[in-house]
Amino acid sequence: MKVNYPIKNEIDIKEIKAELKPFGGRCAKIVDGKLEYQIKEENEREAYEHLKQKGIVE
Repeated sequence: MKVNYPIKNEIDIKEIKAELKPFGGRCAKIVDGKLEYQIKEENEREAYEHLKQKGIVE
């Protein structure tokens, strides 16, 4: 599934990809100030919470 979340601060996309890798996230990119990536539905919530704790997404 494809998800989009507002990004808090400018961050290197390589760092985001590294954070998503353990959750199976892929094809991460920043589009119009939002982080967009693909992830399996069962990992989506866990990955979102991880990114939120790291201060990457709102």
